[in-house]
Amino acid sequence: MRRIGIDLGGTKIETILTTENPMEVLERRRVPTLQTEGYEALVQELATLIQELQEKCEGKARVGLGIPGVMSPQDGVVATSNILCLSGQSLQADLENAAGCGVTIGNDANCFALIEALHGAGKGFGVVLGVILGTGMGGGVVYQGRVWPGAQGLAGEWGHSTIDPQGALCYCGRRGCQEQYISGTGIRRMYRERTGREKSAPEIHDHAKDGADPDAQAVMASFLELYAQALANLIFCFDPDAIVIGGGVSNLPMLYNEGRERIAELVLNRELSTQIRPNQLGDASGVYGAAALA
Repeated sequence: MRRIGIDLGGTKIETILTTENPMEVLERRRVPTLQTEGYEALVQELATLIQELQEKCEGKARVGLGIPGVMSPQDGVVATSNILCLSGQSLQADLENAAGCGVTIGNDANCFALIEALHGAGKGFGVVLGVILGTGMGGGVVYQGRVWPGAQGLAGEWGHSTIDPQGALCYCGRRGCQEQYISGTGIRRMYRERTGREKSAPEIHDHAKDGADPDAQAVMASFLELYAQALANLIFCFDPDAIVIGGGVSNLPMLYNEGRERIAELVLNRELSTQIRPNQLGDASGVYGAAALA
């Protein structure tokens, strides 16, 4: 049995055709995302990609699609998405009708968590949390090799857990969401509001590390404290075997030394046994995870 994995992003769509093993890629392609042309055009673009890959298979390949958003498991309607034309649409039914085959659709962060649990930094562990710290903050829960989406498809959406009810306004309409602080965008925002100047998250980190910028040091200290609080809360809620960190911020070494030490101080146990690891599969995790989701 073949698998088709599709990672739908705001600017590009990546697709792979694999064997039964989602890591054994037979064909890969990338095309621009036609989101500015509207919902119907985007669905047709996805359907065409699926049909072209299906033609290369004997029998029907299983299809998995990762989207940047939340879809209701009850009716297949996209509740919210960074690709605005998807929000409120019956993507499951519309895409299956257009493609002529079944499609398993999941949040792209769930795809990341799944493939890292099966083939990446979380391999061999029973309960794995994926935590993405990039432009925003998201994640997924994997139990015994399967994604646990939750009753409403919201499991892993901890980026929208509020840590300051009077804090920064989030695009979701709430204030003080974790992703407004514990993300690359959050680091930049905190620095900009403190100084009136713009710097990238890596620049802020580097200038804090070398002591060249006291404001950068203060921002990274706040980030580290909030990061530790967030992961300690996840450990209290799930007590996972491993937490795998993804996204651009995952490259900061402080997450795995000072950050882990602070998390250990917050967790009420003699010793922190939870493994906190950087991801192994990088940007390819989304499309590999979509193939695994199928």
